[in-house]
Amino acid sequence: MSSGQGGGGHSLAFRVMRLCRPALQVDLGLRFDPGDLVQGEDSYEEDHGLLSGLDLREREGVYWKRTELERPIDALGLSGLLVLPQSFGSIYLGESFCSYISVGNHTTHDVRDVGIKAELQTERQRLTLADSTKAPMDYIRAGGRHDFIIEHDIKELGPHTLVCMAVYTDWDGERKYLPQYFKFMASNPLSVRTKVRTVKETTYLEACIENSTKSLLFLDHVRFEPQPPMTATVLEVENENDTDSDGPLSGLLKKIKVVKANGGIRHFLYQLTRPSGAPTVAKAEGSNTLGKLEIMWRTTLGEPGRLQTQQILGNPIARKEVNLHIVELPSRVLLERPFLVRLSVSNQTDRHIGPLQISMSQDDAQGVSRAIVVNGLWTMVVPQLEPFASTDFNLSLVATAVGVQKITGIAVVDVRDGKPYDTLLATEVFVEPE
Repeated sequence: MSSGQGGGGHSLAFRVMRLCRPALQVDLGLRFDPGDLVQGEDSYEEDHGLLSGLDLREREGVYWKRTELERPIDALGLSGLLVLPQSFGSIYLGESFCSYISVGNHTTHDVRDVGIKAELQTERQRLTLADSTKAPMDYIRAGGRHDFIIEHDIKELGPHTLVCMAVYTDWDGERKYLPQYFKFMASNPLSVRTKVRTVKETTYLEACIENSTKSLLFLDHVRFEPQPPMTATVLEVENENDTDSDGPLSGLLKKIKVVKANGGIRHFLYQLTRPSGAPTVAKAEGSNTLGKLEIMWRTTLGEPGRLQTQQILGNPIARKEVNLHIVELPSRVLLERPFLVRLSVSNQTDRHIGPLQISMSQDDAQGVSRAIVVNGLWTMVVPQLEPFASTDFNLSLVATAVGVQKITGIAVVDVRDGKPYDTLLATEVFVEPE
């Protein structure tokens, strides 16, 4: 790693090497018969007469067998050797930064009372990774060194600075302070995009995970942690790496969640449901938090990484203090015959509300008389509701026209100040003639 400061006028110097797993050495060289360099197929036949007496298939076999691999594994191009890292490489959010630090005495005399400290600085914080200043070493001999290893999980994006410091007494008795700085960038390995769809009481969450690195990533698991009391069910999704074959190798590849390098993606789909009877406090307060995604992966040689997203938000929830909805409708509605509709009004706040007045207007917004009207009093009063409580009541209606008609115009207001709370959503019914 490149460093700043230090070196001049100091007996000690830091050297830092990142510890990461080696890479496979791949050799895809061209294989051939050395005899082909000096003579072709024709001269080979004329000079040696090896093809005389052989049929066409046997003649071809003399040459095409030269291109066969001695062992099937040779097709991979793996030589059996590993290559040590030749550069610092890339550091990604969620990975562990492990580094080998060596402080060496490059002079011909000893230094005494050596205290060493290593810090990692980011834009937000400063972390101490190693500190021996309170219990310094007695000495580092001439030409000697002191080595140690540090490790830290990368939790922030952007520039990072590894600060290596040494305080020591030089050969002439002077107390010296040596700082050296090693800088690197932490990048985001994954891009996570989400889509939320709500169908009645069920919410569907689609997560698209894109690989932003230059190598393959193997996903150990992608788990969604729902916000209580919701539960999450994983739904199967076809991905770009899935195959239609049912062979044993294809089945294994389907189980291994591989994300291709430089923009490869995988999709995950979750069905979120709220148990019946679960508290609706969060919904009443307008909260639309669904939960978090936890992603764990490994690189090609097994180095682990882990990320957790921020809270994923669902579709905005319109906050209602009072909710009015239909609970039950009759199986048949006859023309000019009264019928009962069961409704429910609920208090979705943490305070008392009411008493409430339920009323139905005779005409619509254009001044046209409604096809379904109240049979009896046009208004009724519901007693005061406790916090998060609800009450059911029956409303007698009568239809004045046949066909598909709508039950509309029913509203809830506060008896004391006339504050409007909610209006019943239009509900269609089929009116039959007598």
